[in-house]
Order: sequence, then structure tokens, then C-alpha cells
Amino acid sequence: MGFNEEELKKIENATAGWFKKSARTAISKAISALRLKIERAKMLPQPQQQAAFKELVDNATESRHRAIQSGANSYNHSDWAAAAACESWLHEIVGGTEDGLMRIEGLINKLERRGR
Repeated sequence: MGFNEEELKKIENATAGWFKKSARTAISKAISALRLKIERAKMLPQPQQQAAFKELVDNATESRHRAIQSGANSYNHSDWAAAAACESWLHEIVGGTEDGLMRIEGLINKLERRGR
């Protein structure tokens, strides 16, 4: 199991339970919005595709950093968890293996569904 998969599992575990609905909803919304951007980026020619994915990773990283600056201090913080889930997914798309990406996307789909 790779780092991105471990992070997603930690987020999944930390946002389970009765009182974590807002975090699950934030994660689901972030994943849904990112899914559209990923599909658009995949349709671009290779050089533009790489630039688009770099920008998406940078945006997710910035979102995670903003959440930390505003007080996020655990895996169950909704803003941090949403940004970190998206960032982990993107890192696996950009630099992961095919098997790793399949496992990551299974977790991403699960995180997206449970927040609806």
C-alpha cells in the first residue's frame, strides 16, 4: 500500500461516524468537482495535459495548506480532508502505478458516494 492509499484510508476512518457528516459532504463535493476537471484535462494533448494536471495538483496543495493555516489539525477536518483526498488522487494519477490508481479510485469513489 502506497502513501496516497494510506492517506485516503486515514481520511475515510477519521470521517466515519455520526458527527462527521459535514466532512463527508465536503469530501464528496470536492471529489465531484475535481472529477470534471480531471476528465477535461485527460482530453488535452499531452503537453497541455501535463500542465493541466500540475495546476490541479498545485491547487489541491494550496487548498490543503489554507486549511492548515485556518486551524485544521486532524484528518477529520472537513476542508483539510477534502483537499488532501483530492491531492492524493491527483498524485496517484500523475505519478502512480496502474494498480495503485485502481485502488485509489476505488477509495475515491467510496468517499464520494458516502458524502451524498
